[in-house]
Amino acid sequence: MSKMLETVMDVVRDIAKVYLPPVYNVIKRGLDLKTFSMSMVAHYSRRFGARAILTVGVLATLYASYLFMMNALTPGAPKASHDVILKTRFSSPKPFDKILIVDIDERTLAAMSEQHGRWPWSRDVLADGLQKFNDLGARAVLFNVLFSDPDKNNPDADAAMDVTAQMNRATAFPLIRLNPKNDTESQLKVAQIPGVELKPGHPPEGTIAVILPMFGSMHDRLGVANQKPDADGIVRKYPLRWEEATFVLPSMVQRTADLGAADIAQVPNLMSLNWRNKQGRYSRISFSDVLKDQIKPEQIAQFKDAFVVLSLSAPGLGQTKPTSVASVEDDGEILATALDDALNQTYLRTLPNAAAYLINLLAIWVLVWMSLKQKTGGFMNKAFVIGQSGLGGITLLSASYTNYLIDLSDSMSFGLSVFAAIKLVQSMDDRWSRARPGFRKARQSTIKGQLLLLGYLDQRVTGSQAKALQNAAERIVGLANVVRVDDLFGGESFIKAQCAHFKALLVNVTETQAEAMKALLSHDDYAKVAVDSHDMVNLWDPENKAFTAEVTPLILASAARLLHDDWAEMN
Repeated sequence: MSKMLETVMDVVRDIAKVYLPPVYNVIKRGLDLKTFSMSMVAHYSRRFGARAILTVGVLATLYASYLFMMNALTPGAPKASHDVILKTRFSSPKPFDKILIVDIDERTLAAMSEQHGRWPWSRDVLADGLQKFNDLGARAVLFNVLFSDPDKNNPDADAAMDVTAQMNRATAFPLIRLNPKNDTESQLKVAQIPGVELKPGHPPEGTIAVILPMFGSMHDRLGVANQKPDADGIVRKYPLRWEEATFVLPSMVQRTADLGAADIAQVPNLMSLNWRNKQGRYSRISFSDVLKDQIKPEQIAQFKDAFVVLSLSAPGLGQTKPTSVASVEDDGEILATALDDALNQTYLRTLPNAAAYLINLLAIWVLVWMSLKQKTGGFMNKAFVIGQSGLGGITLLSASYTNYLIDLSDSMSFGLSVFAAIKLVQSMDDRWSRARPGFRKARQSTIKGQLLLLGYLDQRVTGSQAKALQNAAERIVGLANVVRVDDLFGGESFIKAQCAHFKALLVNVTETQAEAMKALLSHDDYAKVAVDSHDMVNLWDPENKAFTAEVTPLILASAARLLHDDWAEMN
């Protein structure tokens, strides 16, 4: 499209030049003014390039600081990147072979319907199941079924359940925490709940709204059955200890671990779950198979010294929730994962907020430093790719093979954003270089001056030194009197490959400016710069063919001499 417009403008300009000279002059002046303006804008954009890059770094730092403060104020806020990492990681911890889920599943309901009818069954059925678990050698049982009301039609079954619960001491039973708004209407004091930890300042008469099992034999082994999904409804953490403002209650997982004589004192109150999504699920046995003695010998062996989780996964019975790695997961799998993480301390540790902040700053300012040091082109591109790959690799490998989730996705995002912004700023250099000929033409010299040819090899003079030399020369002689030579030959050839390292500046100087340039070139940074002086025959006009024909042999001679000297030095 741009080329088409340029062609149309050229046609209009040619017609006007022949048939409407006054109009042509207006168009020409307008185009020259446009070119001049573009040159000036691009030049000063480039001249302030370092400040622009620093501004990019400062803005990115401010945003990183904002994220740091927000994370500090809301430490439990969900982070979607964690879910993506856990789903895409290469591996995960193996399910603990001493955790067994006994499942009241759809198969169990079908198998027991003829003898025991529809759910809910008589409570002596579940009492028989609990007794079976212990007879098979279970170390502890997480009994995730709540009996809140008596069975008026079968009081003998309630009595059987009560006796069985009393006999099998290594069994944790559920307690349901109700909305704290209902605490004032409850008659149950917090201090009356076995295992509660009262914090300083707890009111002695403070009450709590909960649902307790109807059997008093269970009350000394209660654990909170509630979970704490994040604000988006996804289960990412498990409250090992249910902590509120003035008290702490044990969870069912903590109770089960304590009853199994496991030491979990070092596990945090709220732990991030490390899902076993890459290593298979926990072993499951249908409740009906256990009750009817239809389990295989290897399944019998699984019960020995195992932590048993009684789960309800049949449709309509149990609860399902979304997790970090699954859209639907039953409570049995969630509780088994939490129990596994607590017993083996495999819960996810995340990167401290301060450490993540420092890595974000490092990702930002390393790129800024490289750009200011003129590490552009291939080097900076490769460094960026390597850096991004390294951050991504650390993130995935840590989540896959350790219990640490070192999420560096924010650092990768900062790196990408800063890199793109720096590239945009640096592109102004090229834009200015393309616009500059029109600027030079508008400020064409009318005096024959002296030409200084400053030649160097880019492997001998660093990018920052070359940039500083050009900027200093432009300050001495003016923008219009400096021409940069970057590429002597086009195409692919042996000569181009050899001459690719040669760079040069053409500087048009007066006698006074020549002295200033001499003083500039005496600096140690420019010891590797070859200086040639030439009294020009033609006027300084880089767009004039005669001027080009005059200076081209000088440029080639300088290149040949520098390349020869470099070759001789290497050999």
